[in-house]
Amino acid sequence: MRVIAGQYKGAKLISPRGEVRPTTDLVKGSLFSMLESRGFVRNARCLDLFCGSGSLGIEALSRGADSCVFVDMQTQNVAANLDKLKIVQEVVYGDFRRVIRQLRDKRFDLVFCDPPYRTDYAEQSYKLLVKYGMLCSDGIAVLEHSGAKELKNIPQSCIIEQRTFGASAYVLVGGGNESDICGNV
Repeated sequence: MRVIAGQYKGAKLISPRGEVRPTTDLVKGSLFSMLESRGFVRNARCLDLFCGSGSLGIEALSRGADSCVFVDMQTQNVAANLDKLKIVQEVVYGDFRRVIRQLRDKRFDLVFCDPPYRTDYAEQSYKLLVKYGMLCSDGIAVLEHSGAKELKNIPQSCIIEQRTFGASAYVLVGGGNESDICGNV
C-alpha cells in the first residue's frame, strides 16, 4: 500500500495485519479523482474514521488537505505511518461513537468512513456526524461499504454520488439535517 499522488507520492505505508481490506491503488485513485474534480480535497479539514493505516487521510493530506484527525481502535499503524512521513496530525484511539461525541465541537469538510463491512457502522457514523452538525455546510462524508450490500438508512436527498468497485462501494453524502436521517442514534 502506498500514497499514489501529491507531496508524499510513492511512500509505502504500513498496513494492519489480519482481516483487513486495504483500499487498492485503483480504487483510491478513482475515489480521489472524483473528490478532487468536485473540489473536496484541497484545504479540507478531514476526519478519517476506522482509519487503519491512515491511507485515505494521508492521501488527502498529500493532495493538499489542511488537516486530518485519524480515529481507530488500533492506532499503531497510522501513528507509525505519520511518524515515518513526519506528518503531525491528531490520532485518537477509541470506539467511533465515543470519539465522534468527543469531537462533536469540531467541523469537517471531508470525512472518510471505512468500517468493517459486516457492520452498520457507516450508517451509524453518518447519523452521529449529522446529529452533532460535524459536517461543514458544503462538507461531505465518503461512506465505504460492501458492494453487495446497500446502505438503507441514508436518505436519497443526501446522496451526491455512488460508485461500486468490485467488492467495495462508496457513497458520497452531504450534510442533510437530523430530521431527514432515518432511525435513532
